[in-house]
Amino acid sequence: MTTKKTKYDRLVAVNKRLGENFLKIDHPNMQIFGKLFSKAGPDLYEEIKKTEPTVTRSQIAAGLEQGIRDLSMNVAGQPEEIRSDAIRAFNDALQSEYPEFLENDKKRLTKVLQRGHVRSENEWYLLQHRVDEIEGSGEHEEELLKLYEMMDNYVGG
Repeated sequence: MTTKKTKYDRLVAVNKRLGENFLKIDHPNMQIFGKLFSKAGPDLYEEIKKTEPTVTRSQIAAGLEQGIRDLSMNVAGQPEEIRSDAIRAFNDALQSEYPEFLENDKKRLTKVLQRGHVRSENEWYLLQHRVDEIEGSGEHEEELLKLYEMMDNYVGG
């Protein structure tokens, strides 16, 4: 019987695969990313617990999730000569280890926008990621104003 992978397990697997994929790209930026992401593994939780004894797997998962969102923007900003390889490496890791990640984000973003207010720090970061994606394009001004308003009105806890 196969054990279902938890969100935490899937996010660790994405990070490990990202490390492997980035190390295959012959560029200093990708080598740095590769070494960083290769550190993710099954013992990540235990390693973090050594210095942060009260941390939970769900807290680590939230951090890994935000890291993946932030990384997508960083990958898109890589030098032109490696950008397509970096994007392929990123997409391969997500599609191989957690294919529903991006779709889940889209669904969550839609729910938050329909509700009209942010309920958690994780939702705030989800909106921030969307702002990062569309800011400066000139095509989403109305959406940006709504996102800014919702983020400004959020009182974190």
